[in-house]
Amino acid sequence: MKVTILSNSKGGLFTATMQWAKGLARKGCDVNILFLTQSEEAKRLAPSEHIRIDYLTFSNHIPNLRALVNFLIHYHTDIIHINFASFGPLAILKKYVFKTPFIYTLHGLPQPWLERSLKYKVAYTVEACLLPIVASRSSAVVAVSNYVKDMLKRKYGIDSEVIYHGINAEDFEPKKKERSKRKLGYNETDLVILFVGKLHPYKDPLTLIKAIPGVIKKNANLHLVIIGDGELYPEVEKEISGLNLSNYVKLFRHLTDEKLRIFYDAADLFVLTSASEAFGMTLLEAMASGLPVVASNFGACPEVIGNAGLLFNQGDHTSLAREIITLVSNDQLSKILRTRSIKRVRKFFSWDDKVDKYWKLYKRATKQL
Repeated sequence: MKVTILSNSKGGLFTATMQWAKGLARKGCDVNILFLTQSEEAKRLAPSEHIRIDYLTFSNHIPNLRALVNFLIHYHTDIIHINFASFGPLAILKKYVFKTPFIYTLHGLPQPWLERSLKYKVAYTVEACLLPIVASRSSAVVAVSNYVKDMLKRKYGIDSEVIYHGINAEDFEPKKKERSKRKLGYNETDLVILFVGKLHPYKDPLTLIKAIPGVIKKNANLHLVIIGDGELYPEVEKEISGLNLSNYVKLFRHLTDEKLRIFYDAADLFVLTSASEAFGMTLLEAMASGLPVVASNFGACPEVIGNAGLLFNQGDHTSLAREIITLVSNDQLSKILRTRSIKRVRKFFSWDDKVDKYWKLYKRATKQL
C-alpha cells in the first residue's frame, strides 16, 4: 500500500508522524510525507528506503511549488492521511479528481481565542471553519483522545473513532536516578520537578511557577526544570523573577533528545498544567521514565494518566502545590505511582498497536479488507 501523510514537522505531531511512517514501512508500505515546513527536527532525519519526505514551504517561507505539483499530479497513492483541516482542500481535490480516499486525524480542536499573535488567531480561525467541511468529506475521522472525540461530537455533531498516540517505552527506560542527578549538578537528596512543553497559554506554565513558593515551604531543596519555548517565555521569566525563584528554577528553550532523557531520569516527578490538553505526548515520556505525574483535571490528562498520577484543579496553583506536596511527602505513594506509570504505558500506549489500528483503518477506507 502507498500512503501519503500531510503533517507538521514540529513537536508531538512530528514524533507521531515519524512513528506512523516507520511502523507502516515495517509493514511493507511506501510512505510519502508532505510536511508544511522544514523544522530543525526534520533536517536531522536520515534517508529511508520506504519513506520519502518533502516540504510545502522552504525554511524562508518560499512556497515549494514542485512539491505541491508532485502531490497533486505525480504522487500515486492509495490513501491520504491529513492532520490539519488546512490540508483538507488538497486532499478533497485529490479525492474528486483521482478518486483517492483520505482520513483526517484531529489532534485537538482549534482554539483561536487562546492565541496571542494575529497570525495564529487567523490561522486557527481558518482551521476551525474548514474542520466540519473536511471531516464531512473524509473516509474516516480519528480523534487522539476521548476528550477530543466528545468535544468534536458536542460542538460539530461529528462522529469519530479514538486512536491514542503511543511511545517506544524502551527509549525512556529508567536508569539510575542518583547518577543522572549528579550529571546535571544536583545532589541525590534534591527534589527535581520537571515540566516539558510549549510555553503557551494552553499549557499554562504560569500556574506551575505560582505553585512553587508553596512547595518550597515544605521542601527547601526543590529544583524546578522547565524545558520548552514559546510566546510565554518572557512572562515565565518575569514571574520567576517576581517571586524570587531564580535559585530554584531553570529554563531551557531546547535540549537534545539525549539531554532530555537525562532530565527525565533525574526528575522525581513530572507536572503538566495544561488548560486544554488534547492528549499529552510528554505525559507518556514521563510515565515511560517511571515518573509519578501531577496533571490538570481538564482535557485528556485524566484519561491518559489513569491511576498513575494525581490531578489538581486546572488553573489553581494552591491545588497544584497541595498535590505536589502530597506526592513528595509520601514515599510509598510515589513508589506505587512509579510502578503504575511504567505498567500503564506498556499496556495501553505501544506504537506498534497504534500503527496497526491505522493500518486497518487505511485498508477499510480503501476497501482492501
